[in-house]
Amino acid sequence: MTAALLELRYWRYAAYRAYLNLVSDAARYHLGWLWWILEPLAMTGVFYVVFKFLRARDEDFIYFLIVGVTTWLWFSNSVSNATQSLNAAKGLISQIRIPKLMFPLISIMAGTYKQAFVFAILLFVVAALVGVDPTWMWFPLLVLVEILMITATATTAALVCAWLPDSRFVVSSGLQLLMFCSGIFFDINSFAPEAQSWFWLNPIATLLDQYRAVLLHGNAPDLTWCALVASSCLLWVAVLSHVYRRYDHSLTRRIIA
Repeated sequence: MTAALLELRYWRYAAYRAYLNLVSDAARYHLGWLWWILEPLAMTGVFYVVFKFLRARDEDFIYFLIVGVTTWLWFSNSVSNATQSLNAAKGLISQIRIPKLMFPLISIMAGTYKQAFVFAILLFVVAALVGVDPTWMWFPLLVLVEILMITATATTAALVCAWLPDSRFVVSSGLQLLMFCSGIFFDINSFAPEAQSWFWLNPIATLLDQYRAVLLHGNAPDLTWCALVASSCLLWVAVLSHVYRRYDHSLTRRIIA
């Protein structure tokens, strides 16, 4: 019972710490919270200017683009921030024994808090300009799938980067590769079938396609794909949780060394 209460205390701390991280991050900039919206808008604007001429006859390109950018940034920023989460907590880890998995989860929670606000704005914009469709009922399912994908990827990256600090550069390059292969600013379905098969190996590409199907085209998501990805991520997170606990002492020594 005492151990359970201790674990609960840690996770309550994690949720509150994630909130404090957002407050601290917003306080560093003059525009504060507005950057949560300005970042995806700025990235959307850059891609729109660069790639608009490739889809000059497609009036819906801006909607296509903003859905891809907002969902991609959530994944990318959460994973990127988690890579240094364990090393950044070196001082606390050196003083008390605390579940190491909590630190990448703080980064994930902070990103999720921010994304909830971004998604609210996204849904408002799409609803005002495109309209609301009954298929939007599937939107929370896609959000849940992305949370699980982020958790599986970010906790893995945090663990690897704690053992091998140089691997954060590999993670950064990998995220760039995923971005350019995810169909953020192009429609994978417009390619030849043999080329499409390579792009669909990237789960982020399929995720973005599912978001667009629900929000822009009024189609239900691929429930088989959602179930497969969600169950795979849950299984992997369970394995990682065991690894974090099993090698807790070794990980502590590695971080504070």
